[in-house]
Amino acid sequence: MSWKTIYIVGRKGFYDEVLKNLEKSGIDFMVGYNTRDVSETHELLWIPERMALRKFKDAITARTIFKYRLRFFRELEDFIETLHDVGFTDDERNRVERMRLTDKIA
Repeated sequence: MSWKTIYIVGRKGFYDEVLKNLEKSGIDFMVGYNTRDVSETHELLWIPERMALRKFKDAITARTIFKYRLRFFRELEDFIETLHDVGFTDDERNRVERMRLTDKIA
């Protein structure tokens, strides 16, 4: 059987619930790390090459995906971008700028 890599990014502490749901679903998967830190916000899993990402997500459950704001990546490059993405959105930058202007006026 050949495997494909799935990278998951989400809020802290999602690993235990994801693992529990995957084990309960009975689908084939392999965990990518030997040790876990509860504060981790990313995970690496392998699923069978022929398995659709939709089936994998269904096994995790929509409730868990939304609860931890999980995002799934098939490509390493896309996953790495999320680890280094500490920048603000345009809206957040505008809010910060307004706060700075308000501080200067006060």
